Amino acid sequence: MQPGCWYRISGDTPDLDLPPTARGTRYLVDNDPARDATLNPPRSAKERLRRMLGREWMAPWRGRVGFSAITEAWNSAVYASGYGRCGSMVVFGGGHANYYGADMHAFDLDRRTWRRISNGWVDGAPADYGEGAIYPSACYPNGSPLPPHTYDYVQYDPLGNDLLLAKGQTELGRNVTAAPIPHCFDFTAQKWRSGPRHCTAILNSGGFSTWDASRRVLWVHCGDDGGGNAFIPYSPDGENPDGSFGHWGEWFPNKMPGFANHNAMQIVPGLDRIIVASHSRDALGAIDPRDPGAPIEWLLSSGERPALAEFAALQFAPSGGHLTYTAPRDRGAVFAIDIDGEGCHWRRIDETVLDPFADAARHSHYPVNRDHLFGRLRIATYADVELAILVRHVDSPVYALRLL
Repeated sequence: MQPGCWYRISGDTPDLDLPPTARGTRYLVDNDPARDATLNPPRSAKERLRRMLGREWMAPWRGRVGFSAITEAWNSAVYASGYGRCGSMVVFGGGHANYYGADMHAFDLDRRTWRRISNGWVDGAPADYGEGAIYPSACYPNGSPLPPHTYDYVQYDPLGNDLLLAKGQTELGRNVTAAPIPHCFDFTAQKWRSGPRHCTAILNSGGFSTWDASRRVLWVHCGDDGGGNAFIPYSPDGENPDGSFGHWGEWFPNKMPGFANHNAMQIVPGLDRIIVASHSRDALGAIDPRDPGAPIEWLLSSGERPALAEFAALQFAPSGGHLTYTAPRDRGAVFAIDIDGEGCHWRRIDETVLDPFADAARHSHYPVNRDHLFGRLRIATYADVELAILVRHVDSPVYALRLL
């Protein structure tokens, strides 16, 4: 791989002279639980006929959009470095009436294959999904969380080998009720567990988060929708008397009222600062985790900087020691951001021949939300190589760009 170039690393025709991914594992959609007859047997003669004619298999948990909403409906992903020999990109989510399935899927970077690692809850009747079905604990009967739009509320704890989801919701459908109930998926035990409900925090649509490994907390910032009111840390460690795990830290008010939606933030460990990319302000801001009640400090920018976009990805590249920023509207461009004191310097680090966003959209047979990225771009670090890994649509390849 040449540094700065995007490559397809899976699918029918990957680059780099790689062989096609094995059939049945080639694309995310290959593992749709609705297509598994053991999980979703035909429940009517009409459904049997649909399947005989080669049409899409219907399932009680389908929702209005179906499985493609796992990427298209305002959803993120994590890079789980401890899951698989070279780590995996892990996808989970649904939201509103788009998709009710709580299944989870992983792209193994060693084998370049997709597989379903959790079925979610597939035993319910149609009335058990969506509007009118209320789950006060924000979990289905088998312990899987009701799938929200994950936005940038989902991160990974490498020490615990956990996916961390900052919020839940107590119903799906058009009128969603969000709940400040965090959830963790333990990749080692292959099991979900839930945290305690916060009594005052409102973590609604459009929020974002970052994992702080030194303090072992997930810093969570609300969006504006639905009265979002919180900047708050959550630690996943420890079991509580009620069976929940972890604890919330001190609650602080919304730091960006009126422009909190669909931003991204990332902690820079060496500086011990949380950097926020605010598209509405078209600026980067810094939050000091040692003084989390203080206001954001807006940074001066220099260098080759794009206009900041909604739904973008902001990640830290530990080997390079810089932040990386990517947004679909920049056509595959990747920017490094060096933070220095009160300022930040931007530089473009790609030599893009392939635009993975346009390529993936051409490849997909489903309606796509082309501007949505969130955390579906993550950084994978190995001994002497650092890669940006990109998941786009359920039927498009996975892409990679070498940073180092």
